[in-house]
Amino acid sequence: MMTTRGFLQVLVFGLVFTMFTIDQTWGEPDCYREKALVREHCMESITRKGDYVRPSEACCHMVDQSDMTCICRNITLEDEKEISVAKFLWVAINCEKPVESGTECGSKYLYDAFL
Repeated sequence: MMTTRGFLQVLVFGLVFTMFTIDQTWGEPDCYREKALVREHCMESITRKGDYVRPSEACCHMVDQSDMTCICRNITLEDEKEISVAKFLWVAINCEKPVESGTECGSKYLYDAFL
């Protein structure tokens, strides 16, 4: 029969293994696929290059189906090489799906409903 100590070791190992195999942080929804789809459909509006272009109907349709606040929190420095966080926020507003006030968006923006 397994001792209590041996049982606890197996239990802890199983718990640690489970924690490392989960692909999302506890309490935070996974929106990486949504981020990729919004980026694909809205690139003309959120690109760092050029002036802001109002979002297309296809872009707004994708925005409507996405959690824009989650996407905003998950914009990385790598993403910011190609997309403008400010334009992303404008797309969310123009598509009537604004990011929640107080959201940390990208590497340096704190969205505070100033737009």
